[in-house]
Amino acid sequence: MSSIGSILNSARSAMQAAQVQMQTTSQNIANAGVEGYTVQSAQLVGNTPQQFTYGNIGTGVVVQGITQARDKLLDAQYRTANGGAAQQKAAGDTLTRVEQVLGEPSATGLSNSLDVFWNSWSDLASDPTSASARGAVVQRGTQVAAQLNGFASQLDQVASDTRATLVSDVGKINQLAQQVADITPQIVASEAGGMTANDLRDTRNRLLDQISSLADTQVVDHQDGSVGVYLGGRMLVDGTAYHQLTTSGGSPVSLRFTGATNTLQNVGGSIGAATTSLNQSIPGVMSDLDTLAGALVQQVNQIHKSGVVFAGGGTTATAAGNFFNQSATIVGPTDPYQTARGISVSSTLSDPTLVAASAAGAAGPGNNTVANQLANFRDAPVTLTSSNGNTVNGSLGSFYRYTVSNVALATSDANSQSAVRSTLATQADTRRQSVSGVATDEELVKMIKQQQAYSAAARLISVVDEMSKTLIALGQ
Repeated sequence: MSSIGSILNSARSAMQAAQVQMQTTSQNIANAGVEGYTVQSAQLVGNTPQQFTYGNIGTGVVVQGITQARDKLLDAQYRTANGGAAQQKAAGDTLTRVEQVLGEPSATGLSNSLDVFWNSWSDLASDPTSASARGAVVQRGTQVAAQLNGFASQLDQVASDTRATLVSDVGKINQLAQQVADITPQIVASEAGGMTANDLRDTRNRLLDQISSLADTQVVDHQDGSVGVYLGGRMLVDGTAYHQLTTSGGSPVSLRFTGATNTLQNVGGSIGAATTSLNQSIPGVMSDLDTLAGALVQQVNQIHKSGVVFAGGGTTATAAGNFFNQSATIVGPTDPYQTARGISVSSTLSDPTLVAASAAGAAGPGNNTVANQLANFRDAPVTLTSSNGNTVNGSLGSFYRYTVSNVALATSDANSQSAVRSTLATQADTRRQSVSGVATDEELVKMIKQQQAYSAAARLISVVDEMSKTLIALGQ
């Protein structure tokens, strides 16, 4: 028969198991506010039973292990959503800055400056001998050129800041990859005996979550407790080994692992957004401004040079020169965007009498043919190709409005996508937390049950003690 000692052993194991459960529950409650903490639970199983001729008798309970409530599928869903949200937010932030550079609609924007420039030619056409009207033309032309120069300079600054952010994010992902690789031996060693390194896994999962906001990654769990982390279809971390990500300093910007020749494509996350901004968004707007400035220089100069001027207010006509110059300060050795950056009014027009209003062959300075042509060029049709490959038929003002509209639409789309992706990421995290997060109310209920189990085991020991006393008394 089962002895009283066996009953005591069963009661003792029950008290020990309840203690472990209560300790685990208290750990959960203590870490309820810790980001990335995964709720733990003590897994209890029946101890090996004793065999008797009449059957098996249980010998108590043992703690099989401390496990985490973690769903890898929910982790993957959250990280995918988190990467998408970070990518759209970074893209939206950059495009918002580009939109602010253009600053339209505005009474002081380039669109208004172009209108005022054409109006100044109309004023000159109304009074072609007016020195003040010629001075106004030069002033308005200088204003248009200065705004285009300013746009180029500000876009250069946006690009510089975006590149600095990219370099910083690349440094962060390299540091995080190293930390994931460094913590792996500790996890593998801790789990070699069949246990789970819960706290170390929480630390690694927090690192993997941070990586997911920088770039789209896929995490593969290995049987020994290590992980493989893929970036752009290539291995970023493999167990204790990891690769360093590098970014090129030139244009276009490219990403690759140190020592590799192939570039990474579709990286995603904030790193992917910065790369797209540097290679497409910002250069696209700069290219459109350059196209606009180039057409402005070409068309205005062509009409202006067809006219004549009467230097010094005299009556002798001489051929007019260029109104605009295209000289530029080249930022980089292969910088293709020079016109908007370097457009300026010809220095010879510091003498306003060299502004042409009259056509060649005019009898005197009272002719307004050239001034009229330039005033009417406001609505003259031109055919220009946008950076997105679309052909725009219309005036220079129409092309500029098309450029502004494209930036506004891209910005609105990125910000809308950012809001949607952020909501999806929040929802994914909520689903994940419903499984792995700590619910303090549930933990308190568990603690009450565990306390009752402990008390019941203690009461069993009291009953066994009374039984022992009865047996002793019978033996006397």
